[in-house]
Amino acid sequence: MKFISKSIIALLGATTIAGGVYGYKEHQHAQQWEKQQYRNAIYWIQMQSMYLNDFDYKLAEALAANSPDKRQEAIEGAIDDSNLIMRQLTNASATMNLLQLYWPSYESFATDSSRYLAYPASEQGPKLLADQLEQMDRMRKFARTAMPYLNQMKANGVTLPEIQQFADEMGAALSKLDGISIYGNKDFNEYQYKLNPYTPTKKGTVFVGEPTYKATELAAKAKTFMGNAWNKGPGKQSVHMKSGGFGSDFGEVMDFTLSDDTGKRTSPYTITLSKSGHVIRVTSGGKQSDTSGQSLDMQQAIELADEWMERWSDERLTLVTKLQTDSSIQLVYVPVREQVPIPQMRVVWRFDPNTGELIKFDATEYFRDYNKSFTLHPKLTAEQAAAALSPNLRSTGAPKLEIHEGKLTYKIPVTGIEGVKLVYINALTGSTDSIAYNS
Repeated sequence: MKFISKSIIALLGATTIAGGVYGYKEHQHAQQWEKQQYRNAIYWIQMQSMYLNDFDYKLAEALAANSPDKRQEAIEGAIDDSNLIMRQLTNASATMNLLQLYWPSYESFATDSSRYLAYPASEQGPKLLADQLEQMDRMRKFARTAMPYLNQMKANGVTLPEIQQFADEMGAALSKLDGISIYGNKDFNEYQYKLNPYTPTKKGTVFVGEPTYKATELAAKAKTFMGNAWNKGPGKQSVHMKSGGFGSDFGEVMDFTLSDDTGKRTSPYTITLSKSGHVIRVTSGGKQSDTSGQSLDMQQAIELADEWMERWSDERLTLVTKLQTDSSIQLVYVPVREQVPIPQMRVVWRFDPNTGELIKFDATEYFRDYNKSFTLHPKLTAEQAAAALSPNLRSTGAPKLEIHEGKLTYKIPVTGIEGVKLVYINALTGSTDSIAYNS
């Protein structure tokens, strides 16, 4: 009897220990999950704060502009920011579910702003109309009401419950504001009606006039470009067209992948080419099935990218940015023509430093300006450009020529105005083209 009692006690003890271990592991898992959700929330909030601050800045820039062209450029930037705000709202389902960060007034503000701003962007007169000014003022009020709450949410040491509290307070504050008026707005509706009938933008202007190739010829070009990066695998491998379509910039494009005789995909890579044979991008849907797992350092990544670049284009580009993290090595190349860099024509490479595999190649921005000619010879000297700075600014470094937003400018590091770290002076006219602004 004593033996049975001792056995029961031992069993209960073991069960208690096992339960304690299980509970401890569950507790650890819950903590890890909460930390990940916290990181997701902070990232989401930081991005919203950045987009919203830039949205307000662009509207302020539009209201301060002294020409319709400058005003239109700034408003189009605000439209882009409102679209980014909406896209992040749509994609942040995990964070939204956790924190219940759903503000109907905030989402409506972003959506309606994007729709309405096309109206003042189209205004050609010297001044915006009364309704346009009123709606833009409402947008700025929304943005400037929300920003302090977002700043509180991303402050050091803030907890998830505090973030939720600030989110609730922000939603309540925004709900009291007048919304953007697009429904039943006579002026806006008349503008919308004038857009009909709509004439679509001419498709594919970048490669117009270049010879085109058949799908089989493009498949051969894709195979040559990919080289050893395509996983051969067992048996015969063939390049197949995955999909195709038309783009507003590049005209007809085709996507190619590597498959076996049964049509089963044998490589994670998809390569996109224009009908004229230019490799626009390469994306990866995962790891190679037979990867060697060889690590890659920065110098090896540069050598590998240079090898790819030889196959990609006759134009020799210059490496301007190197960035390495635990999970990727990113290299950015740009054309430098007559010693003038053109940063807007970026070509981006990303490699996995742990396996040596290509993660991404993207020449989209390079080809957008592929057939564009740029003025490369300044009318002002560097000294004259520095002298053209506002009296409120002082240069902190030598002016450097650069194609910025399509124009030949002197990029000048400055101090003197809070939030302004760079000024771009037009190298032909001496006017201030733009600034690099930090909130």
